[in-house]
Amino acid sequence: MIGRQSDSQAKACASPVTALCIDHVNLSVRDLERSVDFYSRLLGIELKEQGGNAGARWCILGAKDRFYVCFFEVRDGVFRPKDVHINHVGFVVDDIDEAVRRIHGLGIKLQFKDELVQWPRSRSAYVLDPDGITIEFSEHFGGGLDR
Repeated sequence: MIGRQSDSQAKACASPVTALCIDHVNLSVRDLERSVDFYSRLLGIELKEQGGNAGARWCILGAKDRFYVCFFEVRDGVFRPKDVHINHVGFVVDDIDEAVRRIHGLGIKLQFKDELVQWPRSRSAYVLDPDGITIEFSEHFGGGLDR
């Protein structure tokens, strides 16, 4: 079973952590400026903080009370879809059809033949960021799992 613990581990961690929501996602990117431009235009979020240490640059984009996306520049990094990685990052939107119109207005094509994907309880639009990371926009939080 996935995530199964021994009896001694279960006793040591009897109560789970009560996380309220995902605060941010931190993505490794090859070109910080290119990613900042892409995500700020796509998501309407602004630069909140930036810095660097030991030659590594990073920044945080976000919108108060919505979400934050952090970026860590790895200039010579290689995205390997068939290796361990984040499969995609998902966002819920108020109006999926309007979201698709805006995505197209930015000159970005959807994945899957530039069409929405119909799931059992929700529709989703998928786009690729400049590094090949998949971004999902869904019309229902959690894909409608708790509807």
